Amino acid sequence: MVAAGYSTALGARGARLTGACFDRPSAIKALAAAALACSAWVAVASPAGGYTPDSPEVQKLIESGLKYLNEHSHSELGAKCLIAMAYHKHGASEGHPKIQEALQACRNDLPYIGGQSFNYGKCLAIIFLCELNAKQHRELIDKYVAMLREHQREHGGFTYLGAELGDTSQTQYAALAYWEMLNHGISPEAASIHRCLKWIMRTRDPSGMWAYHAVDPGNSGLVKQENKPGPSMTAAGMSAAMIMGNTIGLLKPHKKAVEAADEITDDLPPALRRQQSEQAKRAPTLPPGDVNPIQLAETLEAGRAWYEKNFTLKVHEYQSYYLYSVERYKSFEEYLAGQQEPEPDWYNDGVKFLQETQLEDGSWSDEQGRPVATAFSVLFLLRSTQKSIEARLGEGTLVGGRGLPRDLSKLKVRGGKLIVETTPTEVDRLLEMLDEPGSAGFEALLDDPAALQVTDVGPEEARRLQQIVKSGSAGARLMAVRALSEMRNLDYAPTLIFALTDPDKRVVREARDGLRSVSRNFEGFGPPDNFEEGERQQAVEQWKAWYQAARPDAPPLP
Repeated sequence: MVAAGYSTALGARGARLTGACFDRPSAIKALAAAALACSAWVAVASPAGGYTPDSPEVQKLIESGLKYLNEHSHSELGAKCLIAMAYHKHGASEGHPKIQEALQACRNDLPYIGGQSFNYGKCLAIIFLCELNAKQHRELIDKYVAMLREHQREHGGFTYLGAELGDTSQTQYAALAYWEMLNHGISPEAASIHRCLKWIMRTRDPSGMWAYHAVDPGNSGLVKQENKPGPSMTAAGMSAAMIMGNTIGLLKPHKKAVEAADEITDDLPPALRRQQSEQAKRAPTLPPGDVNPIQLAETLEAGRAWYEKNFTLKVHEYQSYYLYSVERYKSFEEYLAGQQEPEPDWYNDGVKFLQETQLEDGSWSDEQGRPVATAFSVLFLLRSTQKSIEARLGEGTLVGGRGLPRDLSKLKVRGGKLIVETTPTEVDRLLEMLDEPGSAGFEALLDDPAALQVTDVGPEEARRLQQIVKSGSAGARLMAVRALSEMRNLDYAPTLIFALTDPDKRVVREARDGLRSVSRNFEGFGPPDNFEEGERQQAVEQWKAWYQAARPDAPPLP
């Protein structure tokens, strides 16, 4: 998250650091349907023995990095905030010396930071203070927001003081600062976000990637961007687009599928919402203004397609900064697509890379200097952005269910909103599809829970679905569980309880939701979305006891 000036050896060049930040979604609000394309590639299979932030190997890397940071500091405000964030995300209290050091710098460095030509430190101060306690530090946050405004140009992009060309790297940090403000109860200026998002959409390269200093074609169409284009700036552009799209309500996943084109709901069921403290309540989503949702959909699809072909975890400069950029980008992509992969390939590869490159003293090093590079690396390992999303939006909004539709041709504008037109698929057709689970029709059906129509299911079809739950492929098992759940028939509860033992967590969550529907208790037993094995076993026993009480004459379940 940091940038310029964090290594005295960098001089002015340091400022160009790059980086870039569900129960099942359904009602696709204006543009949640554009993250859709993102959902097509979020849920990739992870290798055996993958990593999570809680893995012992990862914890060892984190602890070694924090031990190094405990003994080293940095002269600049943004770097201090970045280091403090690493400790804060790791669970340190506000009284921790590194957090207090950053807090004092936020208070004392106002005159100095205000005159800096780049805005990274100002954005990082906003992000840090919001995460720490937005209500308590509101006055200080407002002062940094006022300084941030000086960096936005009329075209909408953010850049150096005295410069005119927008800077994709600095712009994405302004977007993240705005998002953090909104999620901590502070409403940013809607017009600033509208201008900024439109600039991001106009300045992508026709190939789908973004550059560092971008040429704005205005409304004349996309132009080739030649100033250091590549993975880092594309992560920045995609992150900024997703973050701002979410801030103005065009990119927001929902629990239930679209039931009617004109009936879009913003709210998750109460059972899936985490109670928030007064200071943590999210401010109302900002209005979308004149942002074109279809243009945003096209922007995200182009960026996703470029990254799918060109993704790399290693870059030739500012490696640690880029790693954290990837984490932010992927975390927002997961959130909007509605699918959190517990051990994604990109994270596994990043852990392995950091294992190979960590120095003996626990630090990492690149052009930014060791303290900054180490803080970025620790934040990557902690899945820092994912933690922010979970904390502000509730764990239930991040996992559970497939993503948004893959086929952009199904997007239609109705009532000023993007909706997805679907043709219901009946069970007989579903059974045919289960014989070809790799087909486009089957994948689209997985993506859109509303597209399955379960009526007039005969005994033989029901038996086939029950067999598939026990022996089909992962996608087929998920669809069979979904179909049985839609029947809301107590006869199929034992099969749904069996599905709670499935190795694929998506199937488990589908079965749990089905049991809640069958039992008419939508706040019923678990397991939770990100369950541990003990929680799964406890839920299985609870559902067995419920079924035995509902059917006292039925034989005991195995």
